[in-house]
Order: sequence, then structure tokens, then C-alpha cells
Amino acid sequence: MKTRHNFNRGLRMDLACDNDSFRPVFSYIHFKDGCAYACDTHILVKNKLSECSTFTEEEIEKLDGKFIGSKAYKSILSYDMVQVTDMGFECILYDNQKVIYPFSEVYKYPEMENVISEHLKESTEGITKLRIDPSFLSKIEKALFNFDDAYMQLSEGNKSLLVKSDDSDSIGIIMLKLI
Repeated sequence: MKTRHNFNRGLRMDLACDNDSFRPVFSYIHFKDGCAYACDTHILVKNKLSECSTFTEEEIEKLDGKFIGSKAYKSILSYDMVQVTDMGFECILYDNQKVIYPFSEVYKYPEMENVISEHLKESTEGITKLRIDPSFLSKIEKALFNFDDAYMQLSEGNKSLLVKSDDSDSIGIIMLKLI
């Protein structure tokens, strides 16, 4: 079995990026303080690089303050052997040929950690922590008519998540686990 030196193959941070030409900054993954951030203005993800990759501490340090485009990131995932250099991601092919994905220049990227901090400090008094299997959201998105206009609402007692659209009689319910 081959050793993989890269991001975890299933970590699709590119899916949390946007490709809106009016907001091109959101088409990049930003590496900062040992973490990777991706945002499309609707969702934001933060992943700790030491947990979601097999890069060395030295490589993770080289990533600090750098950016990679979401399309380049998606391509990088297909390689087993990737090294982080000062210039970018160096992907090594089976015959020792190399493909390089250079870091991108981004002049102003939002402070995602500030966004996260604001959400974490909101009062959670009276709110129960819930565990939702992400595959349930994916399934209900595909199974529910008019999902694009749907809203989500917790049931009384936080036992389920109602998914409904104002423009349709279709209803979805996700049963929740309290933690």
C-alpha cells in the first residue's frame, strides 16, 4: 500500500469555496496559523492542518499566510505524494515527474477567525447541542422538492429538524441526536 503525503483525500474544502467573479477572494483556500479556511459567504470551514493532512510541521509553517485556488486544491487531492515548498505545492508523479501548483496572490482576505469568534461567543443558554449526520442533509436536499427555498426549524424539545419551503407543501424531517 502506498503512503500518502497530502491532505486527506476526502477533505473537499474546494466545495466550501465560491466561484463568483464579483468576489474572487472566496475562490481561495487560506492557510493561517496551522489551519485552512474556505468560505463562500454562506458557509465557512476551518480545518486544523495537523489533523487533516500528513504534512510535516515544517511544511505547515510554510503554508502560513498562503493561498491556493479551489480548482488547484481539488487537483492536488488526486496526488499521493505532495510536498509543500516555498513556492507552492509540488506534486510528484509515479515516474518522479513533478507538477507544481503555485501559491496564489490574494491581497485582502477576510479575517475568518473573527467570524468564528463572533459565532462562538453568541449566547448558547437554553440551546441543546445536536448531532446531525451530514449525509442526512445531502439526502434530504436530493429528496425534497423545492429544497433551494427551504428553511430549517428545530422542533419543540429539539428532537427533530423540520425542513420546509414557504412555496411548497413538501416537508422533510431529520431526527436528531442530543449530545
